[in-house]
Amino acid sequence: MKQSLTVAPMLAVALTIFTGCDSKKDPVTSGREAVKEVVTQPFNTLDSAKESITKSEDKSKAAIAEMEKEFKQP
Repeated sequence: MKQSLTVAPMLAVALTIFTGCDSKKDPVTSGREAVKEVVTQPFNTLDSAKESITKSEDKSKAAIAEMEKEFKQP
């Protein structure tokens, strides 16, 4: 019992020290994340534009097909 009462405060102190050290963000890592975001943003925009064009083309093709069906019917 006495041994667990002695170990518990030591573990609490050690845990506090270790969590305090990890609270700071590495500036290199956060800088890399920022650069990655800036670099990939145009590609993400391009992919979104491609998807939008594809959807628009599909809608246009469907509308043309519908109009052709209407014209073919007597």
